[in-house]
Amino acid sequence: MASRTLNTASFNRSADPQLSSRFFTLPAEIRNLIYLEFWKLNCAHQHIVKHELPEDDHPQGFTEQWSHVPCITDPSAPDTRWPQYADSQPASEERQVWGKRLKSEWCLHWACEEQAGDAAKSTGWIALKRVKRPGEGNEHADDEFETYPIPPGLGSALQKRSGNLPHWTMEKGFGQSGRKTKAGPMSVLTTCKRMYLEALPSLYANTTFIFTDTRTAVDFLALYTNSTNPDQHPIRSVEICIRVTNLITEIYYPPTDPHGNGNDTGPPAIFAGRARPALSMAHNPWQQLCDALVALPHLHNLHVWLDSSDLRPWHKRVSETRFLGRLFDVRGPGPGRFVLSLPELPERRGPDTHVLGDQYLEGERLEGAPFTVERGPRPNNWRVHLRNIVSVGAVAAIGA
Repeated sequence: MASRTLNTASFNRSADPQLSSRFFTLPAEIRNLIYLEFWKLNCAHQHIVKHELPEDDHPQGFTEQWSHVPCITDPSAPDTRWPQYADSQPASEERQVWGKRLKSEWCLHWACEEQAGDAAKSTGWIALKRVKRPGEGNEHADDEFETYPIPPGLGSALQKRSGNLPHWTMEKGFGQSGRKTKAGPMSVLTTCKRMYLEALPSLYANTTFIFTDTRTAVDFLALYTNSTNPDQHPIRSVEICIRVTNLITEIYYPPTDPHGNGNDTGPPAIFAGRARPALSMAHNPWQQLCDALVALPHLHNLHVWLDSSDLRPWHKRVSETRFLGRLFDVRGPGPGRFVLSLPELPERRGPDTHVLGDQYLEGERLEGAPFTVERGPRPNNWRVHLRNIVSVGAVAAIGA
């Protein structure tokens, strides 16, 4: 996936018509069917991540680039992380593994994160850097690459930021022994300029783009919601799978005075004991993501799966009507193609079980909603926290 949108007019002018190619003698409808089958076999579901690569000439010492990671997760399968964690022995290696998976920012897609990390390590952390040949522009589809090792410390920084090193990007890639690697859609897109221009809309229209980080989703979708040629990148299918921080959900917590002064922007965002006045209900990464989803002109399928990293239960801290209110403005997909997967609510047994009253997405609150709400179990963060304390104590006792 490109890290920037392409100057299509310039690319069209320099593209060879490939008149001697047998492939391009086929009718356009047949070529599109061939592209579609290739996407289905190689890249129908892709995680989009942003990562940092060293750049000597950049003021910050690095540049941000996009990459894609194939998805291997079945989102309809049950989440087994908590049962596996609970059944493991305290202080065991198995418990550490499942504890890490419970806290993974990739949530249900923890297996995708681990596979991407394994693939990155198998390359020896060797990066491929573009070498621009004299007289050629950046759009040339067959650039050469030189290898250089990732400096110490940057690899861990990359993992902390995005969970993996990239398999491939349009402008930078990773591979063994300095060889240029082609994977997934790149084997089609780097064939020639004409195929790139012809296949790109098909790729975007038939790929499900998966995001496990709010800021990454905002930055990526902004490239296309603000595009002057949205038909060139018709994003139709998006999956959001995010473990929301309590810093964000607290912004939407209802005010103490329900009547207020008519200017409810949510409570001040507090982090590490200090107010964050720049964050409000109207201005925060989650709201920007919702705005980007509303602005997608070709959106046809949308699946939003949410959990919280808060130690307190979701139903006690998240005002769903406020936190998810902007999603009511998404009008592209129908209810059957827009699914909102939320944590399950406890059985109503008194005021303590539903402390936020009528601020849950249920009953009449769903009238006119463009989405279908599905609820399911989520890991109990408080119980995980307590068991981690027990595990630390067990390790200390063993070492004593």
